Amino acid sequence: MNRVLLVARTEVMEQLRQPYMIVILALNYVLWGSLFVFGLMALSSVQDNPQALVLLEQQATGLGLCSGETALIAMTRLMTSTFGAVFFTTIPLFVAIMSGYSVLHDRAVGALPFLMLAPLSRYQLVFGKVLGALAIPFLLHLVFVGAISATALQFEVMDPQAYRFGGSAAWWVAYLLGAPSAAFLIGSLGVVISGLSSDVRTSMQYTSFFIGILSLGFGFALFDGIRFGVGAQLAFVAACLGMALLVLLAGSRIISRDI
Repeated sequence: MNRVLLVARTEVMEQLRQPYMIVILALNYVLWGSLFVFGLMALSSVQDNPQALVLLEQQATGLGLCSGETALIAMTRLMTSTFGAVFFTTIPLFVAIMSGYSVLHDRAVGALPFLMLAPLSRYQLVFGKVLGALAIPFLLHLVFVGAISATALQFEVMDPQAYRFGGSAAWWVAYLLGAPSAAFLIGSLGVVISGLSSDVRTSMQYTSFFIGILSLGFGFALFDGIRFGVGAQLAFVAACLGMALLVLLAGSRIISRDI
């Protein structure tokens, strides 16, 4: 395991050489989080204004957003679903960026043959690369999604949706295990794509299209799955980790062609 962590540490150090990229990733959370909080502030102001409530009710009804609930609750639910899914999509996308050029970079700079000769298995090598790709995005996820959720829960208008933003055990499982597990699977795919690609452009095209769509699907499925409870979240985690291990097994064989 120490060898895996050594590979992961090397990957993290490589990422830290590009501080502007990490800042940009953090600013993504700041942007989406600010939009979410400002939206909640707007809904809270409407909550205390009868005339604005009537207008909101008319607009929401006209758009077909109300289905047996008030416009305020419907808008809060829609906003929570949208931004919550975006927050859970962000970590897989970031890990895809980090992992999508990992093997390719080592091959380009001539380091891959030396890694192949190092006293570690191919599986340890790809496993360490995925862990390294996951490290910084996971830290950003913990800090920003946690802070955004804590801020959102301060708004009274969020009370009906609290269980989806820190107010339930299922949310905590999704936050601490579900999203990182999805990111781990995406990172595994990213490393394999990186090993298969001949240049950065090809790798990024596959990562942006295929993994981008997959990450978006994971984010929405994970966040919507909160309402099904802890069991559904744990099943999601197990499925992602199981598939990731299979992908890494395949990746360890693919990377061996560079010997």
